[in-house]
Amino acid sequence: MKRVVVLGGTGFVGRALCRRLASTGRWQVCVPTRAPARAGALRVLPGLHLDALDVHDPAQLQRAIAGSDAVVNLVAILHGTPKAFQRAHVELPRRIAEACRAAGIGRLVHVSALGVEPAPQPSDYLRSKAEGERALRAVLPSTTLLRPSVIFGDEDRL
Repeated sequence: MKRVVVLGGTGFVGRALCRRLASTGRWQVCVPTRAPARAGALRVLPGLHLDALDVHDPAQLQRAIAGSDAVVNLVAILHGTPKAFQRAHVELPRRIAEACRAAGIGRLVHVSALGVEPAPQPSDYLRSKAEGERALRAVLPSTTLLRPSVIFGDEDRL
């Protein structure tokens, strides 16, 4: 059984991905979270392990991904200060890529956003997403980038 770490696994997209991965029976899914109490719906999934830690701490992040076959980064914020966007969309992805490279993990999937381009961006959100993509590619060029539009589904807030 392969091991995948899903960062942001307690969020809207993360919960759906974790359910899908767990349903295949082929993946051991690890979800690091600062708030395991909020991850009740994930606790019942077969092969899923919640790991209480802060992914923004480099040492804890390194421990979380050690021994994994793949890492998926779904951590994102929609609203916040420029500093908060920088932390979530640039600094964290860079640390994730560095941790994957150090651990010998070649498969990193990062969910970005539709409309991210190298040209100047109209919002802090898109600017930080573009900078985060560049940081990922600089550290781990093999990163798979996904750029979805608005995502609808069960449990969405739209």
